[in-house]
Amino acid sequence: MLKSGELNPLTTPDVLRQAFPERGSIEGLLSAVKVPVYVIPQSGEPRWIILGDPRKALCVLRSWNPWNAASRLRWSAVKLAASSGFLARMPGVEHGAFQIRTSYWQHELPQFPARLNAVIHVGTRSHTRKAIVFFIGADGAVECGAKVPLVDGGAKAILNEAAMLDRMKDFENLPRIIFQDPERAIAAQTWLEGRPVSRGFSQAHLDLVSGLVNAGRSVRVSEFRSETEADLEQIDLPFDRSVLARALELLDFDTPVQSFIEHRDFAPWNLKWVRRGVLGLLDWEWSVPHGLPWQDICRFFYLDDVHFDGPGRVWEAMATNELLLNYRRRFEILPAALPSLTMRYLLRVLAMDSMSGNERLARYTFRQIERLLEVRSNR
Repeated sequence: MLKSGELNPLTTPDVLRQAFPERGSIEGLLSAVKVPVYVIPQSGEPRWIILGDPRKALCVLRSWNPWNAASRLRWSAVKLAASSGFLARMPGVEHGAFQIRTSYWQHELPQFPARLNAVIHVGTRSHTRKAIVFFIGADGAVECGAKVPLVDGGAKAILNEAAMLDRMKDFENLPRIIFQDPERAIAAQTWLEGRPVSRGFSQAHLDLVSGLVNAGRSVRVSEFRSETEADLEQIDLPFDRSVLARALELLDFDTPVQSFIEHRDFAPWNLKWVRRGVLGLLDWEWSVPHGLPWQDICRFFYLDDVHFDGPGRVWEAMATNELLLNYRRRFEILPAALPSLTMRYLLRVLAMDSMSGNERLARYTFRQIERLLEVRSNR
């Protein structure tokens, strides 16, 4: 496994070694099979790795819906090439054959397919980077998805997700853990069937976020100040520390608010339409069981603004959104609490993106922190 700060680009062999660990050298050699491999790269690294028959991969490829129009067009071409058997001829796609050792998964997964067909999605660079291996059965349906860490921070995130999903067994429309290996920090979970989600915050989004309430429990923003301050001390980007000090003062808000489970990456790529008007939620690696309200809503609105070059007026958009007014009334979130709740989100994400080396997102978030402080000072 790589260190969280590793700068060397990932290679396909790197990913395959992590995704298909050895149980033992002799057993691994005996179980090795030669498999055709197709690699769809991005920024000099593998992003999608298809093992076996590309036509079997369509169940996974069709579940992915890029936001950018140009990316959607290219992705449509990838799906067409995969379904037609011409993926190897597509420009930019790398093609070869690798010896894959399957003994680990054959031993751990009863539903491991007799013939290896799989899709690996390689996460973007972050302090919790991982790969997800989707194993595909003979009928072309996904048997399960397995997560393996690619950096040391990914191990903690994967095990945290497994613990959270075990904790949330009574919730509907979530994946279920079917196997975990605490020593290697590997976990496998059921496939959540559904359609990709586009932009826009709807009643279904509000219903899902509202369902994460910890009924009968309260929490204070001030409880998170010391944790946030410690995280910010690790930032090495040249942000104005006097601005961060003023922002931290907003976290002294001490009035109790309703407690919520925080997913912490409430974004379209982690949502699926499981049936009409009902959303399912994936990727619980960053989640916490006892957190603050408003945080996942902030995540959705701020991500939409930064990824689509929005006007930057996220605070105003959230404060006047009718659905969010209903949310605030239902959970008795007073107007005085909103700046503190929003600032907690922004400071946490600033630290997270800085630690992951995502300078663009970190600088965007710092500008939003400055903007929120300016809005408050102009009252």
